[in-house]
Amino acid sequence: MSSKSTIAGAAALLAAPIVVIAATLAQPTLSDDTAKQVAALTDHRSAVIAGMALSMIAVVLLIAGIVWLAFALAPRAPRLAVTGGVIGVLGSLIVLFENSVGAAAPAIVAGLDRAQATALLDRIHSSAAISALEPLSLVGDIGIALLGIAAVKAGVPRWAGAAIVIGALGEGAGFATGRKVLVIISFAFLFTGLLQAVRTQVTRPARRLATEAAQAGAVS
Repeated sequence: MSSKSTIAGAAALLAAPIVVIAATLAQPTLSDDTAKQVAALTDHRSAVIAGMALSMIAVVLLIAGIVWLAFALAPRAPRLAVTGGVIGVLGSLIVLFENSVGAAAPAIVAGLDRAQATALLDRIHSSAAISALEPLSLVGDIGIALLGIAAVKAGVPRWAGAAIVIGALGEGAGFATGRKVLVIISFAFLFTGLLQAVRTQVTRPARRLATEAAQAGAVS
């Protein structure tokens, strides 16, 4: 990969967890309870909208970062890298779709009273499409975890791979249970592991060139 694509992909990968943490801090609640969501939009509308916007940005960054990491790891761990990349992107696209549907909530709450808004959002959330896709969004976490394992096979320290796996599975559990602290801690783990993975992938070509230069000098 070119240096520009490497910089762009690595930057997107590392920025995604930071943006998610900011989005989580901005959101008054992560609860799936519609009444709580309506109450949050009524009392903290700006914070909820800011959190939604940051969440969508984070998912787009994560998709770009997953694609880059999968390509970077593929030469040394092809099966895990490709499988993790495909599953990770698929799950992230589902999350992006769910976030896009959720983006209609502020307009609904603004135009209706609490009871009507709660009833309408309940119908949207319980629709067949949303209900079917919601469990599939978790496969994105599994994909990222597989990339963590692939990273270890590609030479990343085991602690970094473990941090990626723990972070990926932990954030899924955090969002599923609505626990902001668990989401934030999990993404902090994920960022730490991904940072080491990026360092390894970025510095490896430089080390290889230095080794080749040293060998060429010794031969001459």
